[in-house]
Amino acid sequence: MQTIASRKVVTIDYQLSENNSAEMLEEGTLDYLHGFNNLLPALERFLDGKAEGFSGSIKIAAKDAFGDADPALVFRIPKDSIEGVDRIRPGMLIELESAEQILPAMVKSIGDDHVVADANHPYAGKDLLFTVTVKAIRNATAEELAHGHAHGKHGHHH
Repeated sequence: MQTIASRKVVTIDYQLSENNSAEMLEEGTLDYLHGFNNLLPALERFLDGKAEGFSGSIKIAAKDAFGDADPALVFRIPKDSIEGVDRIRPGMLIELESAEQILPAMVKSIGDDHVVADANHPYAGKDLLFTVTVKAIRNATAEELAHGHAHGKHGHHH
């Protein structure tokens, strides 16, 4: 039986919730290339050496997941500077553009003359609980190794 190690493509079913909360943030099936920084490092370390059929949970502190929320990434933007503002609603993703970069941001609120948008990762500042089941392990193809990620049913397609 194969175990999870670098250069293996691993298929996991996962559930992600905020630690100490019953609210499910997301769940799904994921193919990833182990050892190529395709998962949070703490989750990848947790899975290292596990075999097909393994099920378990790991709590990951915010600092080891997506970091703390940065107040400098919350922006109050004049409505008249946003195209199509009449279609914007709280919870929508928008792009904030500056001379240096484009930041994806979530609309938090809309005021009379402004929009508040947060460019932090949605899980920044949250302690997370991952529950995973290892569904399959296989050797990576040469193409997957060259690209640095898994291809296939649940992975990235070219």
